[in-house]
Formats: sequence, structure tokens, C-alpha cells
Amino acid sequence: MKKLSKALALLLALIFILSLAACGGKTESTPAPTQGGGEKTPTPDKVYTFKIDYPNAETNPLYPVLVEWARRIGEESNGRLDIQIYSNGALGKLSDCVTNCISGLTDGFWSGVTIYPGVFSCTEVFGLPALGAKNHMVVTAAMNAMLNETEYLKKEWEPLHVVALHSGTASPILFAAGKDIQSAADMKGLDLRISNAYTTRWFELLGANGVTVGFNDGYEYIEKGIIDGGLFFYDQLETSALYEIIDRLLITDNSIYPLTMLCLNKNRYNELPDDLKQIIDNSREWFLDQLPELYAAQVERIHKKCDEYGVVYYRPSEAFDAEIVAAAKESWDMWIDTMTKKGFDGQAIFDTARQYIEKYNAELAG
Repeated sequence: MKKLSKALALLLALIFILSLAACGGKTESTPAPTQGGGEKTPTPDKVYTFKIDYPNAETNPLYPVLVEWARRIGEESNGRLDIQIYSNGALGKLSDCVTNCISGLTDGFWSGVTIYPGVFSCTEVFGLPALGAKNHMVVTAAMNAMLNETEYLKKEWEPLHVVALHSGTASPILFAAGKDIQSAADMKGLDLRISNAYTTRWFELLGANGVTVGFNDGYEYIEKGIIDGGLFFYDQLETSALYEIIDRLLITDNSIYPLTMLCLNKNRYNELPDDLKQIIDNSREWFLDQLPELYAAQVERIHKKCDEYGVVYYRPSEAFDAEIVAAAKESWDMWIDTMTKKGFDGQAIFDTARQYIEKYNAELAG
């Protein structure tokens, strides 16, 4: 009888164990309390990893901002968004940033807009010289408003999820020509680096020769006397140490503003739960808020370096500024004509961009 009782007990224990296994063998997790005394939904196990292509070096001033952006998103998502920044072209060539992202080879990227001619044709209107913007935040606001409110930009950005379109400080024109540059006549015959066909035309009308130079070859070309200077962004001045070999820096708001972008692969973004999409989209405002202080500090560092190396930095006279704007108008006409031939309403796009610039000049630049 005792043997039978033991057997029955073992059988009942086995049935209990099997019943637990059938129910999944898990106990329910207890929700963690929030600071407000409520209950926090258990964090899902799925982590979404995004590999972001950053083609520049880690010495570029924007790199720490991108790293902090990634950290904040990870924190706000409780680790469910893992944003990894790959610098120095670790995920591919600079020229392939956009196509690699669209095709899914990368999950996102930061890069310049005008580096990919013809890909963002309508947006490139903001990269024309002397459009009248009073600062880089005006250009940033104008681009984002046009993206949200016009079909011109919506269509060409449709393959990507745009986190942020943004701009930087007006690009100075630097010289290593050993001569005083106080008017367009003083620029006559100089070989200067340009960024596209429209700045080539602009420089030609100012008397200079526009020369195409590799993106990272500016220092070498100036050092060897192949060019006398050209149009360079402040980050190129800093990271390439161009201040070592130039003698003058012409700073004018009537130059061009760099156009840059932070984008994600659209399919990867669409895979995300709505709450994670919201975290990414909300990060745009934080990202753009970092730019004024970032670029102000960058300009201050460059001017300090210019002082150390005896570089003269100055603004053009009123007469010289008028020459700069007059020459720019022909490059505007060239862009409008080129876009019209591509099947766009070039004049309408240009006029709309100028309207947005005027609007945000009033709101953001006093």
C-alpha cells in the first residue's frame, strides 16, 4: 500500500510539472512602478539596430552631436533603438551614401545634399549663392518648411525618411594668392575651387576661374599652387587645417550655405512600432537646436586659428557685396533654365524658396 501511495504521489507530481510546461513554464512579470506611482509596461525584447553612415572623420565638429543624438534615442527608447554611428566612410564611399541607404546596405546616413548632383535637384535651390538668407537657421527652416508643404521637395525625398535637413554657416571664400581682394576686379584670373556648375558661373562673372577639386584635396591643391583658393565650408577649413596655408578669408552672407541631411532607410523606419517612430521624429527638434551653438563655436575656433597664422578675415564692402549679388543672379537664371529643361517649373521652385527665406528672415533673424 505504501509503495502504491509513493507511486501515486510521483504520478501527481509529474502531472503538475507537465501542466506547467504546457502553460509555457513562465511566470508573469511584475510591471515596474513609474515615478508617478503608476505602472510601466514591460519593455519588449526586440531591439532595432540602425547602422548610420557618417563619411567624415570623428574630428568633424558635428560628430559628437550625432553620437549624442544616438545616445539620447537609445535612452528614450529604453534600449530598444540601438543607433550606431560609423565614421570615416567605414560603411562605403562618400559618393554612395544615398544609394547605399535606399538599397538597404546601410540603415541611414548623414551627408551633404549637393554632393549628389541631380538626386535632390529641387532642394539644391537653397545652395545657390546670395539668396538673401541672414543666417543658417533661416536656410534650415526654409528647407524643412518646403519639404513639408510643397510637392517639389516631397517627391524627391520620398525614397528616404528624413530626420533632419539642415544648414551651416555661410561658406567663406578663401585665398592664398598673396594679394589684397577688395573687389571683383581683384579676383580676376584667380583659379578658385568651386562646388558645382552654378558656383562656376558665379565665380566666372566675378572674374575668377572655377576649378573642380576633389572633396578632400583642397590643402594639397593650394599648397602646390594648382589653385589660389576657393569656396570652402568652415568644417573643411578646420579639419583640413587650411588656415595654415591661406592669407585671406572673405566672409559674406551672400556666399552659399551648405545643405546637409540626416536620413534613414524608409523600410527600416516603417518597421518600427509607432512609439519608436515618434522618438526618432521628436529628435529632429533637439538635433536642430544644437546647431547655432555648434557653428558659432566652430567659427570662433577658425578665427582664432587665422589670428595665429596671420590670416586676414574680413567682410566685403557694400560695393563689393553688390558685385557678388549681381554675379549670383546669372547663376540663378542658369539653375532655373536647367530645371525647366528637366521638366520642372524652375521659376516657381526658385520663387517659393525665396519666399520661405524672406518669411524666416523675419522670424529668425529679426
